Amino acid sequence: MSENAKWKVSGTGPEIYEQVFVPAVMQTWANRLVDLANARPGIRILDVACGSGVVTRKFAERNGNSGQIIGFDINPDMIAIAQVKQPSSIIEWREGNVLELPFQDSTFDIVTCQHGLMFFEDRVKGLQEMYRVLVPGGSLVVLVWGPIEDNAGFLAAAEGFGRHVGIEAGDSIRGMFVLGDLGRMRSLAKASGFRDVDVKTVAAQAHFPSVEDLVHGFGALMQSAISEAIQLELLTDIATTLRPYVNDDGLVFPMEAIVMHVRK
Repeated sequence: MSENAKWKVSGTGPEIYEQVFVPAVMQTWANRLVDLANARPGIRILDVACGSGVVTRKFAERNGNSGQIIGFDINPDMIAIAQVKQPSSIIEWREGNVLELPFQDSTFDIVTCQHGLMFFEDRVKGLQEMYRVLVPGGSLVVLVWGPIEDNAGFLAAAEGFGRHVGIEAGDSIRGMFVLGDLGRMRSLAKASGFRDVDVKTVAAQAHFPSVEDLVHGFGALMQSAISEAIQLELLTDIATTLRPYVNDDGLVFPMEAIVMHVRK
């Protein structure tokens, strides 16, 4: 019986996320989110579900050493990576649950959340908590994935992993896109009691060094135990689907997200 195939990246989930998906995908969205937030130097910013800190660090880069910036996440391993990436700066890293934010009402000028809302236990309560800690006139900016059909690389990965690894593997990728509907996001805003809210789609491009990096990133993240033969079939299948998106720069495909901008 052959041994399970090895993936070209290794480490914990947060380490793989930081190594593979931050430079290829999340850094691009962080730039867009910080642009949309339109932060001014000297203000107070809370970045919820900050993960390894890609958005939080971008705020610090833009605002210099002025104001207050807090990166907040429920996962201590993500916070640990964030602290290593930026151990000494204006940023304060905090661990906790968004459903019970440990901050007083009207504390922050801007609250952001990038690709985290879909994972909240209670999305309405999470949105209400983020809104609660905003000052009057403050802004809440939430970014979630758009429809998976408008994110070609991830659709190919979900279908490929579903065929060759298992339905659960494919569904784990599709799970990131469960809020990819403008109507659903507007319904969440309404259920949260928001009045001054704008919900719209935004577009960007993913840039992986190769199709192999995308496939191995997801395989390592899910710790998929498959044979070398199945791994080759998986890679060949996804590479064939994504051939139109491969050029001299690597794998470049369109991405779509939905942004909810709430003003208090």
